[in-house]
Amino acid sequence: MKNYENCVVQSVEYEHSDTIEMQGKRDAITKYLKKGYYIKEERNGYWVLVKPSRVMVTVESSEGTQSMNMKQDIIDYYGKKRISQTQVEKFAQDIKNEKIAIGFDANGNYCII
Repeated sequence: MKNYENCVVQSVEYEHSDTIEMQGKRDAITKYLKKGYYIKEERNGYWVLVKPSRVMVTVESSEGTQSMNMKQDIIDYYGKKRISQTQVEKFAQDIKNEKIAIGFDANGNYCII
């Protein structure tokens, strides 16, 4: 079994997904692409841009404070197919109740323990 350094979880924030439909040239969408949106559909100047949801978890360890997107880890941990606000709230409550913790191994990889 690996040794993990337990971290102090400072915050768990859920960012909802977003979809934007636009008409115009590619220059008009570049600001959205820089903000994490991707092109789902494009036809003759009609764009459908999607920003996937994220779960940003901020932790403090001996290495300092860092934030990471743990959406897929939470989905896998609970055996779900999708993330929801309710699932994120349950995750935050489980951390608060010390049912689960986040740890880093010697290589700096995090996991839910």
